[in-house]
Amino acid sequence: MRRVLLSLLVFGACTKAGTESSSDPPVATAQTAVRVDSIPAVSPTPPAPITPPKAPPKTAPKPSARVELTAVTLADDCGGAPPWGAPTARAESETRQKGARSDMARARESRRCEQTSMQLAVIATDAMSIRIKSVKLYDDAGTLVATLTATKPTKWSPSKATYERWNEAAPANTTINASYVLSQPTWGRIADRWNKTFTLKAVIAVGGVEQTTQKDVTLSAATSLPPNVRT
Repeated sequence: MRRVLLSLLVFGACTKAGTESSSDPPVATAQTAVRVDSIPAVSPTPPAPITPPKAPPKTAPKPSARVELTAVTLADDCGGAPPWGAPTARAESETRQKGARSDMARARESRRCEQTSMQLAVIATDAMSIRIKSVKLYDDAGTLVATLTATKPTKWSPSKATYERWNEAAPANTTINASYVLSQPTWGRIADRWNKTFTLKAVIAVGGVEQTTQKDVTLSAATSLPPNVRT
Protein backbone atom coordinates (compact mmCIF):
# COMPACT_ATOMS: atom_id res chain seq x y z
CA MET A 1 0.00 0.00 0.00
CA ARG A 2 2.80 2.37 0.83
CA ARG A 3 4.45 1.59 -2.52
CA VAL A 4 1.26 2.43 -4.41
CA LEU A 5 0.84 5.69 -2.57
CA LEU A 6 4.45 6.68 -3.38
CA SER A 7 3.89 5.93 -7.01
CA LEU A 8 0.83 8.16 -7.09
CA LEU A 9 2.74 11.04 -5.51
CA VAL A 10 5.52 10.78 -8.06
CA PHE A 11 3.03 10.61 -10.93
CA GLY A 12 1.18 13.65 -9.65
CA ALA A 13 4.38 15.68 -9.36
CA CYS A 14 5.39 14.83 -12.91
CA THR A 15 1.94 15.73 -14.20
CA LYS A 16 2.05 19.13 -12.48
CA ALA A 17 5.54 19.83 -13.84
CA GLY A 18 4.50 18.91 -17.36
CA THR A 19 1.41 21.12 -17.08
CA GLU A 20 3.45 24.07 -15.85
CA SER A 21 6.09 23.75 -18.57
CA SER A 22 3.48 23.53 -21.31
CA SER A 23 1.78 26.69 -20.13
CA ASP A 24 4.92 28.82 -20.46
CA PRO A 25 4.59 31.22 -23.45
CA PRO A 26 6.85 30.37 -26.41
CA VAL A 27 9.92 32.54 -26.88
CA ALA A 28 9.92 34.03 -30.39
CA THR A 29 13.26 34.27 -32.18
CA ALA A 30 13.41 37.17 -34.63
CA GLN A 31 14.93 36.11 -37.96
CA THR A 32 15.04 38.17 -41.13
CA ALA A 33 15.12 36.41 -44.46
CA VAL A 34 17.41 38.22 -46.92
CA ARG A 35 17.30 37.43 -50.65
CA VAL A 36 20.73 37.15 -52.10
CA ASP A 37 19.65 38.56 -55.43
CA SER A 38 18.34 41.75 -53.76
CA ILE A 39 21.83 42.82 -52.60
CA PRO A 40 23.19 45.39 -55.06
CA ALA A 41 26.46 44.40 -56.65
CA VAL A 42 29.33 46.69 -55.79
CA SER A 43 31.83 47.13 -58.62
CA PRO A 44 35.43 47.59 -57.63
CA THR A 45 36.74 51.11 -58.27
CA PRO A 46 39.26 50.93 -61.14
CA PRO A 47 42.60 52.56 -60.53
CA ALA A 48 43.04 56.03 -62.01
CA PRO A 49 44.77 55.87 -65.39
CA ILE A 50 48.37 56.94 -65.46
CA THR A 51 48.83 59.77 -67.93
CA PRO A 52 52.25 59.61 -69.54
CA PRO A 53 54.12 62.90 -69.70
CA LYS A 54 53.57 64.81 -72.91
CA ALA A 55 56.47 64.82 -75.30
CA PRO A 56 57.61 68.27 -76.36
CA PRO A 57 56.18 69.27 -79.75
CA LYS A 58 58.39 68.52 -82.67
CA THR A 59 59.59 71.56 -84.53
CA ALA A 60 60.86 71.43 -88.07
CA PRO A 61 64.49 72.38 -88.38
CA LYS A 62 64.93 75.90 -89.60
CA PRO A 63 66.45 76.11 -93.06
CA SER A 64 69.93 77.52 -93.09
CA ALA A 65 69.26 79.36 -96.32
CA ARG A 66 66.49 80.62 -98.55
CA VAL A 67 66.41 79.83 -102.25
CA GLU A 68 64.52 81.84 -104.86
CA LEU A 69 63.97 80.91 -108.48
CA THR A 70 64.81 84.22 -110.14
CA ALA A 71 64.80 83.44 -113.86
CA VAL A 72 63.87 80.72 -116.32
CA THR A 73 65.02 80.44 -119.91
CA LEU A 74 63.07 78.04 -122.14
CA ALA A 75 65.05 78.14 -125.33
CA ASP A 76 67.49 75.75 -126.92
CA ASP A 77 69.91 72.92 -126.19
CA CYS A 78 73.32 74.47 -126.58
CA GLY A 79 75.38 71.62 -125.19
CA GLY A 80 75.07 72.76 -121.60
CA ALA A 81 76.72 76.16 -121.91
CA PRO A 82 76.21 78.47 -118.90
CA PRO A 83 74.42 81.79 -119.40
CA TRP A 84 76.54 84.43 -121.04
CA GLY A 85 74.88 87.37 -119.31
CA ALA A 86 74.85 88.65 -115.76
CA PRO A 87 72.26 87.24 -113.33
CA THR A 88 68.74 88.41 -114.00
CA ALA A 89 67.19 90.68 -111.39
CA ARG A 90 64.86 88.83 -109.04
CA ALA A 91 61.77 90.70 -110.21
CA GLU A 92 62.33 89.75 -113.86
CA SER A 93 61.76 86.52 -115.74
CA GLU A 94 63.73 85.24 -118.71
CA THR A 95 61.56 84.42 -121.73
CA ARG A 96 62.00 83.60 -125.38
CA GLN A 97 60.62 87.02 -126.26
CA LYS A 98 63.47 88.20 -128.44
CA GLY A 99 61.40 90.67 -130.38
CA ALA A 100 60.99 92.86 -127.30
CA ARG A 101 64.72 93.41 -126.91
CA SER A 102 67.01 95.94 -128.48
CA ASP A 103 68.50 95.51 -131.95
CA MET A 104 71.92 94.96 -130.36
CA ALA A 105 70.56 92.23 -128.08
CA ARG A 106 68.83 90.50 -131.00
CA ALA A 107 71.99 90.64 -133.08
CA ARG A 108 73.96 89.17 -130.18
CA GLU A 109 71.46 86.37 -129.75
CA SER A 110 71.50 85.58 -133.44
CA ARG A 111 75.21 84.77 -133.12
CA ARG A 112 74.93 82.64 -130.00
CA CYS A 113 72.69 79.81 -128.90
CA GLU A 114 70.63 80.42 -125.78
CA GLN A 115 70.63 77.53 -123.31
CA THR A 116 67.51 76.30 -121.52
CA SER A 117 68.33 77.00 -117.88
CA MET A 118 67.21 78.35 -114.53
CA GLN A 119 68.80 80.87 -112.21
CA LEU A 120 68.63 80.80 -108.41
CA ALA A 121 69.41 83.26 -105.66
CA VAL A 122 70.78 81.39 -102.64
CA ILE A 123 70.64 83.55 -99.49
CA ALA A 124 72.60 81.67 -96.82
CA THR A 125 72.51 82.55 -93.13
CA ASP A 126 74.67 79.57 -92.14
CA ALA A 127 77.19 77.56 -94.08
CA MET A 128 75.18 75.02 -96.05
CA SER A 129 74.85 73.08 -99.29
CA ILE A 130 71.93 72.58 -101.65
CA ARG A 131 70.76 69.76 -103.90
CA ILE A 132 68.21 69.94 -106.69
CA LYS A 133 65.56 67.28 -106.02
CA SER A 134 63.24 67.83 -108.99
CA VAL A 135 62.39 70.35 -111.70
CA LYS A 136 58.98 70.19 -113.36
CA LEU A 137 57.24 72.28 -115.99
CA TYR A 138 53.46 72.89 -115.89
CA ASP A 139 51.18 74.55 -118.43
CA ASP A 140 48.70 77.32 -117.65
CA ALA A 141 46.09 74.69 -116.67
CA GLY A 142 48.39 73.19 -114.05
CA THR A 143 49.09 70.04 -116.08
CA LEU A 144 52.57 68.54 -115.86
CA VAL A 145 54.10 68.72 -119.32
CA ALA A 146 57.76 67.88 -118.66
CA THR A 147 60.18 66.75 -115.97
CA LEU A 148 63.56 68.38 -116.54
CA THR A 149 67.05 67.47 -115.40
CA ALA A 150 69.22 70.12 -113.74
CA THR A 151 72.98 69.76 -114.29
CA LYS A 152 76.23 71.76 -114.40
CA PRO A 153 75.75 74.17 -111.49
CA THR A 154 77.62 77.47 -111.87
CA LYS A 155 77.73 80.68 -109.87
CA TRP A 156 78.23 84.26 -110.94
CA SER A 157 81.62 85.78 -110.17
CA PRO A 158 81.33 89.59 -109.97
CA SER A 159 85.11 90.00 -110.11
CA LYS A 160 85.39 87.93 -113.30
CA ALA A 161 82.02 88.98 -114.72
CA THR A 162 81.25 85.43 -115.72
CA TYR A 163 79.79 82.17 -114.43
CA GLU A 164 82.19 79.65 -112.95
CA ARG A 165 81.85 76.09 -111.68
CA TRP A 166 80.12 75.72 -108.33
CA ASN A 167 80.09 72.85 -105.82
CA GLU A 168 76.60 73.81 -104.53
CA ALA A 169 78.01 74.99 -101.17
CA ALA A 170 77.47 78.45 -99.72
CA PRO A 171 79.42 80.07 -96.88
CA ALA A 172 77.55 81.75 -94.03
CA ASN A 173 76.08 85.21 -94.60
CA THR A 174 76.43 85.14 -98.38
CA THR A 175 74.18 85.46 -101.39
CA ILE A 176 75.03 83.35 -104.41
CA ASN A 177 73.53 83.81 -107.86
CA ALA A 178 73.59 80.33 -109.32
CA SER A 179 72.59 78.86 -112.66
CA TYR A 180 71.69 75.31 -113.70
CA VAL A 181 71.52 73.90 -117.20
CA LEU A 182 68.12 72.30 -117.84
CA SER A 183 67.30 69.56 -120.27
CA GLN A 184 65.07 70.79 -123.05
CA PRO A 185 61.38 69.86 -122.93
CA THR A 186 60.09 67.65 -125.71
CA TRP A 187 58.29 70.46 -127.46
CA GLY A 188 56.82 68.14 -130.06
CA ARG A 189 54.49 66.78 -127.37
CA ILE A 190 53.25 70.26 -126.43
CA ALA A 191 50.83 71.57 -129.03
CA ASP A 192 50.53 75.31 -129.64
CA ARG A 193 53.12 76.30 -127.04
CA TRP A 194 53.85 79.80 -128.28
CA ASN A 195 52.62 82.88 -126.43
CA LYS A 196 51.61 80.80 -123.43
CA THR A 197 52.64 81.04 -119.80
CA PHE A 198 54.26 78.02 -118.18
CA THR A 199 55.31 77.49 -114.55
CA LEU A 200 58.63 75.98 -113.63
CA LYS A 201 58.60 74.44 -110.14
CA ALA A 202 61.81 73.30 -108.43
CA VAL A 203 62.14 71.29 -105.20
CA ILE A 204 65.49 71.97 -103.56
CA ALA A 205 67.07 70.44 -100.45
CA VAL A 206 68.60 73.30 -98.47
CA GLY A 207 70.76 72.00 -95.67
CA GLY A 208 68.67 68.82 -95.68
CA VAL A 209 65.33 70.68 -95.55
CA GLU A 210 63.27 70.70 -98.75
CA GLN A 211 62.03 74.00 -100.18
CA THR A 212 59.82 74.58 -103.20
CA THR A 213 60.25 77.59 -105.43
CA GLN A 214 58.56 78.38 -108.72
CA LYS A 215 58.56 80.92 -111.53
CA ASP A 216 56.18 81.76 -114.37
CA VAL A 217 57.68 82.12 -117.82
CA THR A 218 56.00 83.19 -121.05
CA LEU A 219 57.13 81.36 -124.15
CA SER A 220 56.94 83.92 -126.92
CA ALA A 221 57.77 83.15 -130.53
CA ALA A 222 61.14 84.41 -131.72
CA THR A 223 61.33 86.84 -134.61
CA SER A 224 64.25 84.83 -135.97
CA LEU A 225 66.12 81.73 -134.91
CA PRO A 226 69.88 81.23 -134.90
CA PRO A 227 71.07 78.65 -137.42
CA ASN A 228 71.25 74.99 -136.42
CA VAL A 229 69.05 75.53 -133.36
CA ARG A 230 66.65 72.73 -132.41
CA THR A 231 63.15 73.86 -131.40
